[in-house]
Amino acid sequence: VKDTHLCAGYQQGGVGTCKGDSGGPLICKDRIGDYYWLVGVTSWGYGCARMQLPTVYSSVQRYYNWIV
Repeated sequence: VKDTHLCAGYQQGGVGTCKGDSGGPLICKDRIGDYYWLVGVTSWGYGCARMQLPTVYSSVQRYYNWIV
């Protein structure tokens, strides 16, 4: 995992990405307002929503200047 990546998933597994989900969003709900932030783009992982194996996402924050 590089510094341009972030990892996310449920420790118990069962919910998460799978084959074909590359490019899909990782979003987080704002703590104050009623809106969501795009924080990552699905990059890769091991299998589908596996226990203790989080998905790796490309960090949107790290590419912000390139995106805008």
